Amino acid sequence: MTVSDEPTPAALITSGDFTRRLAAGRSLSFGRAVGNDLRIGHCPEDRRVPRTAGMLECRDDGVLIHNLSDKRTLTVSTFPGPGYEILPMMVTGTHPHPLVRLSLTGAVADYRITIDLRPLGVARDRPSRADGSAPTAGFQRIATMRPRHRFFLAALCLPVMTSSGPRGQVPSYAAMEELLAAHGHPYRAKTIRNNLDELRAWLTHEHDIPDLITVERLAHWAIRSGNVTEGDLERIADDS
Repeated sequence: MTVSDEPTPAALITSGDFTRRLAAGRSLSFGRAVGNDLRIGHCPEDRRVPRTAGMLECRDDGVLIHNLSDKRTLTVSTFPGPGYEILPMMVTGTHPHPLVRLSLTGAVADYRITIDLRPLGVARDRPSRADGSAPTAGFQRIATMRPRHRFFLAALCLPVMTSSGPRGQVPSYAAMEELLAAHGHPYRAKTIRNNLDELRAWLTHEHDIPDLITVERLAHWAIRSGNVTEGDLERIADDS
């Protein structure tokens, strides 16, 4: 095969018998109504599935998932990594995960869409696009983040990235105080909260990253965007 004959890199979208290659710059709508590229919940008719539930928008660094419903929540499972939710009328990205499964719970069944980024050629740790431009806003590691902010952000993500079940939940400020104390870092809950509030404000106003209003959303964004990695978690133990 010559270079000109090589297929254009594209994300692979599958759901049941449906398969579609989605190249950068292209989008795909999904929902119950006729006219969607991918129809779900229509046979038999499942009225808990919105007529247009969402849209997948492919970029050259990943896929943006738009929840176009004003009532239904979409769930994303990542491989590897923790799952997360996309609330009504919100948008999020697949970066840095090479493979995700999108789910919508209806009255009849759970409807699943698999998004495989590996054919797109996206590397988990790639800092920029091939042309040198920045990745999709909000879904890249931010090198200018203050070390103390990244430290507390890593502490926030530690249980999610290292445990499962009830122990793998995003911790409260009080739980973070206990967690850090156990690793030899005696920070008070108020100090932890102040630092994470400063970080949230900085991310919102300086980097235009919306919807970080809760610690749960902040933690899930940090993991998905690569702003907390296993290397950042190691610092909590190394500094003790």
